Amino acid sequence: MKKKKMAIVIAIAITLVALLTPIRMNLKDGGSVRYKSLVYEVTKIHRFAPEADGVKPYIDGFEVKILGMTIYKVTF
Repeated sequence: MKKKKMAIVIAIAITLVALLTPIRMNLKDGGSVRYKSLVYEVTKIHRFAPEADGVKPYIDGFEVKILGMTIYKVTF
């Protein structure tokens, strides 16, 4: 019985590691970085802005998605 419980615990741990381990992707929009796993996605936004006088040349921010739904998004 103890071996069966230990096998279940190990299977759950391996599943959680597979679902929660992110892969880093560099986007080609000026420097944004996306960390994506099977369950969530975090994007550090740093992209080129359209040219305008007196405006900084980049858009910065963060975006968090869980199961494909945007939970948090802020740009500044």
